[in-house]
Amino acid sequence: MLARSLVTSLALAAWLALPARTAAAQSRTWTLEDTVQVEAIDDVRLAPDGSVALIAVVRGDLARNTFARIYQLVDLATGKTTALPERLQNPRWSPSGTTIAWLTRGKTGRAIVLTNARGGSERRLTMSPRSVAAFAWSPDGKRIAAIEEAATPAAADRARFRWMTPASDYRDTRPAKRDVYVIDVERRSEVALTHDDWSYGGPATDRDPSWSADGARLAVIRQPSPLYADFEHAAYVAVRVGDGTIEDLVGHPFFAYPHSVPPMFAPTGDAIAYAHTWDGKLPSREDLYVSGRDVTAALDRDLWSCGTGTVAWQGDALLVTLLDGVAQRLFRVDPAGGAPRPLTALDGSVAAFSAAPGGRIAYAWSTPTAPSELYVLDPGQPPRQVTHLGALTGLAIAPTRYVEWRAADGHTIHGQLTVPSGDPRTAALVVEPHGGPQCADDSSFHGFGQFLATHGVAYFRPDPRGSDGYGDWSYKAIVGNLGDGPMADVLAGVAAVLASGVGDKDRLFIEGGSYGGYLTSWIITHDHRFKAAVAAVPVTNVLLDYTLSESPNITRRFYGAKPTLNAALLARESPITYASANRTPLLVEIGLRDTRAPYVQAIEFYKAIAETGIETRLLVDTESGHGPADPKGALQWTQALLGWFAAHGGPALPGAALPK
Repeated sequence: MLARSLVTSLALAAWLALPARTAAAQSRTWTLEDTVQVEAIDDVRLAPDGSVALIAVVRGDLARNTFARIYQLVDLATGKTTALPERLQNPRWSPSGTTIAWLTRGKTGRAIVLTNARGGSERRLTMSPRSVAAFAWSPDGKRIAAIEEAATPAAADRARFRWMTPASDYRDTRPAKRDVYVIDVERRSEVALTHDDWSYGGPATDRDPSWSADGARLAVIRQPSPLYADFEHAAYVAVRVGDGTIEDLVGHPFFAYPHSVPPMFAPTGDAIAYAHTWDGKLPSREDLYVSGRDVTAALDRDLWSCGTGTVAWQGDALLVTLLDGVAQRLFRVDPAGGAPRPLTALDGSVAAFSAAPGGRIAYAWSTPTAPSELYVLDPGQPPRQVTHLGALTGLAIAPTRYVEWRAADGHTIHGQLTVPSGDPRTAALVVEPHGGPQCADDSSFHGFGQFLATHGVAYFRPDPRGSDGYGDWSYKAIVGNLGDGPMADVLAGVAAVLASGVGDKDRLFIEGGSYGGYLTSWIITHDHRFKAAVAAVPVTNVLLDYTLSESPNITRRFYGAKPTLNAALLARESPITYASANRTPLLVEIGLRDTRAPYVQAIEFYKAIAETGIETRLLVDTESGHGPADPKGALQWTQALLGWFAAHGGPALPGAALPK
């Protein structure tokens, strides 16, 4: 299923939710092109002295069919920005602030280059044929620790026959093994620090190594193999820089989700922070630990936040982001004790942040009605906006409401409703369950929602049980129950929206991607109130998904350690079992490179629906995996979605078109 960084309409890679730049005159309705051409800040890197910051600005470039990611150097006193070459990515400031190390892509992969503090005087540091996955400066600025992977062998050198393992996905995807290297910056030489069979990282555990304050050890994540699925067997260890000796940092079995917070040494002393589930179980809240002690237990919110949770040391305190309701908030945590203290409000979300030793924090902030911008927070001062990043002229902005309703078991469930222009009572209502299932839509600006609402369509994003932002009960509520419980929450939310005077009960539509595609498929095979549905990259056969996916752990979280031994339960929880009950016209969208929710199950579901006589179509994208990663692909998936709705009683919106 899906991480929140890819959770938007149709799970199209978060680009449809990027913030728009608005002008004072808000009059023009949105186009689909607007939703992929707007800008968003997705990384912030504050200089050690706090005077300037590097921010990554992402924008869909339709001419090149790519999402351009360009770093800008921002003067925090004046707000002046300077764009840097697009080839420079993933910057890390040296401790002195005089040098920036970057990743740049070459023929054999990613290499480290150095520039001055203004991004000039570029010079290459690494010369090996390996590719750098992550890296970090030593405290004295003389060395860089790098996680590097071997060059991918040419097709002619790959064995025709080879063994698969239970952790392999159906395509037998084989990422390269990672090892730790230490680079002497002055000599431009590097030596391997690890020589064992472990992989020091993988697709779900590639994280920067962390230097101890004395420069003698490196905290890293290692896993038995570089396969994605092996993240669940990861260990947090320290590698001694002098001789490569390995030390276990946790001392007991634990479970951490993919892309969890890695082990990080404090800037002074011997404290080390890391994250894992608070009770060691798979479907549980992740907490932050410092040297073995849970320091976020007092706040029943999940640090993982669908892979977007971030932690940074600032002196002897920690800064963390956690989803609180629908707000991705920044908190300060004192490892010595006391409850985490919020630093940002509930009316928006933090997309990225960075901290300077002197106390300054820089972060990207967005609300449902305002684009993301760079803000600065100084001790004892209110937040200060620094950037004003251009405009898309005259775009209308629709309001988004926070909606709450009561579930049958007494829990309060919430969601977000973007209210349409015109008479809301007669508006079509599009409902989008999010991916995950352990995800949620945060309270940031949402371009696709603005497109719908400014064309008179209401857009509702419910967060049913299983979603992030509630606390530990939510995850545990869907153990063995991915369908019925969340469906009841979604349908109760739809009823609450209609009762509030928004939406026409005879013009309801539903769509979602990944787990949102699962829940869409589940709902239409159990309820018949929607005029049409779109399920993108869906999970429709839980057993088949478990045996073919790159991430079988998702199934184990909710159905036990060995799901194949409980096939009857998995069948009962699979939409394919109920295909004959469907009465809703269904469009299914798949990517033929999808290893997260392998497409074969969607084909099975599509054919089963087709044999019932209910209208259904299967749209195949030969270039995409778990949703398209290019702006033109994202547009075409969305155009098809809107075209399907239009063909089944929905509004004929600009750009809506089914492929010929």
